[in-house]
Amino acid sequence: QMEANGIEWDGRHDCIYGDCFDWLARLAKRNEQFDIVILDPPSTSVGKKKRRWSVKHDMAELVALAAPLVKSEGVLWTTTNSASLKPEKFAKMCEKGLSDAGIPNAKLERVSPMPSDYPSIGTQPVTNLAWRIP
Repeated sequence: QMEANGIEWDGRHDCIYGDCFDWLARLAKRNEQFDIVILDPPSTSVGKKKRRWSVKHDMAELVALAAPLVKSEGVLWTTTNSASLKPEKFAKMCEKGLSDAGIPNAKLERVSPMPSDYPSIGTQPVTNLAWRIP
């Protein structure tokens, strides 16, 4: 995947796949931390335990699991393309997840729109929020 995007493989990166909830728990158990963690979940999904997951209802849980994996002064990048989820509600859900993770003072550092060359009809439903972890 990295090479397909023109990024030279240098051994500092890893590509993992599987259920993100399993991986987040596994990485936390190993006390791993990263400079940046990117959360780009589908709007809705059914996991291997047949549980329906929805960004509109469950984003706070995902943020709470991922936030402890971010190093101090690192960034938790959260994004959604859910057209039915207002950016303000998405931000509040992320704030709840950060608070649930014991990081209530994370700072919303950047709200980033999609680039102008991103294909869409009408307004772009993508919300990108970057949270600085103290």
